[in-house]
Amino acid sequence: MNLRRTITVLSGAALSLVMLVTPVGAQPTQTGASTTYQINARHDGSLVDTAVGAPPLSRKWSRDLGGSVSYPIVAGGRVFATAASPDGYGTTLYAIDAATGEDAWKPVGLGGTYWWSALTYGGGRLYAQNYDGVLTAFNPVTGKKIWTVALPDQYSFTSPPTFAGGVVYTGGAGSGGTLYAVNAADGAVLWTQPVENGDNSSPAVTANGVYVSYACELTYAFDPKSGAPVWHHRTGCSGGGGRTPVVADGGVWIRDDGGIALDAADGKVRSTYGATGRAPAPAFDGRQGYFVDDGVLQERHSRTLATRWRFEGDGLITTAPIVVNGYVYVGSQSGRLWALNGATGQSVWSTDVGAPINGPDEQNVSQPLTGLGAGGGLVVVPAGDLLVAYGQ
Repeated sequence: MNLRRTITVLSGAALSLVMLVTPVGAQPTQTGASTTYQINARHDGSLVDTAVGAPPLSRKWSRDLGGSVSYPIVAGGRVFATAASPDGYGTTLYAIDAATGEDAWKPVGLGGTYWWSALTYGGGRLYAQNYDGVLTAFNPVTGKKIWTVALPDQYSFTSPPTFAGGVVYTGGAGSGGTLYAVNAADGAVLWTQPVENGDNSSPAVTANGVYVSYACELTYAFDPKSGAPVWHHRTGCSGGGGRTPVVADGGVWIRDDGGIALDAADGKVRSTYGATGRAPAPAFDGRQGYFVDDGVLQERHSRTLATRWRFEGDGLITTAPIVVNGYVYVGSQSGRLWALNGATGQSVWSTDVGAPINGPDEQNVSQPLTGLGAGGGLVVVPAGDLLVAYGQ
């Protein structure tokens, strides 16, 4: 049985009722901020923010950043994103006032080979990483650099960093692969572990594990504090690249070779769920899972995998879904953004963002990784060179 609670949200002169759903099996839900790729350190795409009223929403601001825009970090009254440089290699970090859409501080060039970079946030700091493995901590209020470290031993960094418990976790490749745990306070490398790849897999982190996943279902779990191996799932094949895992309802959801859910405690296969090679990360609200594949969104139970509803939209749904206060947000290659009732699949609002909403191409270094974000009363959408914010 789902437990429901209703919170009254005051927005301007209007009162709106936000129905928050706490399903059986739910883990603590991130509140009020998007701090890494797919909202939080588990990458489960789920957020509670009572400042985001029930849709319909209205456009608050839109920015053209001059290059393909990354997933946003939304925290501390700011929206942070990187954009590919239009004039050669590198990306630019933008800090935008969440209320006005104006620059909160001057944009910062992150440099690096190719056009890839990624962000995470925690402990009152913003962390940016470029393709060459240069990881920098910024004061999110002023933009001042606090520390910078060049991560050792690898030269290709395409795994977005994740902040959790005072540590920034990330991966690198080039000569084999390496998983890194970096002290968020001073940039010191706390521990490293070798992995058989290191590409394209943002670490998913809980109190009990750091999880990364690569080609051929190759998945690892490490102890967050010591880096000691916990378990290792492997098959008989090998290959390059990876995909960000999602930790939800006691499972580690990976999308390679048709999609499987592993038990987070011991790595044993719990179920298979039929993901294709380019399916984006699923989102979860307790035991309600939301999966996009082949342009269609569907709800599936995280244990039985039974489907209660499907939403086809225009058949071009591309984004990894996110869930905000029980509403599922997805975007389309046509530029359409939808909000759906997570329980019924009913579309309750849609809008034209003004540019194609590209799906996350996790193996592409010609642009930053894209994805939706929310927090501080906003739902934030990267669409090509645009970054667009919606709210009450």
